[in-house]
Amino acid sequence: MLLCACSPALNWRRVSLGDMAVTLPCKPDHTQRTVQWGGLALEMEMVGCEADGALFAASRIHLPSGTDPGQLQAQWQAASLLQIKAQGEPTTMPATSQARAIAMQPIAAAGQGSDGKALQARLAWVVSGAELYHLAVYAPQISPEMAQPFFDGITPQ
Repeated sequence: MLLCACSPALNWRRVSLGDMAVTLPCKPDHTQRTVQWGGLALEMEMVGCEADGALFAASRIHLPSGTDPGQLQAQWQAASLLQIKAQGEPTTMPATSQARAIAMQPIAAAGQGSDGKALQARLAWVVSGAELYHLAVYAPQISPEMAQPFFDGITPQ
């Protein structure tokens, strides 16, 4: 019982997702579903978990031949911001060396959760080969201890 009381709220671990690895602070759930974007039915694979009052999620879709990754990313970003009823324009977050190495520019947005309470979001997208990845942290208050290891933890396998 004493060991449980001393365990950290964020217990980071590596998880495979396509040709990338992500770092999550808790044991992840895995799921797949079909999403419709731009007239395409796309299979989305997701891993995620909740820890320390935050939801951490990483998703990927395979880009069909001839698909514009920038256009699909813009649609995904718009859908993500709409889902949280984002207020105002998202803010570009400073890119860490890892983010620059994989061409990722995280953004921050404020909105509300499904319960109507205030919610912060940190979001980013990464294109790797024929895959588009989405990283997201949602919480009432996001600390650097939550966001930085998560976003710095995505690496090619």
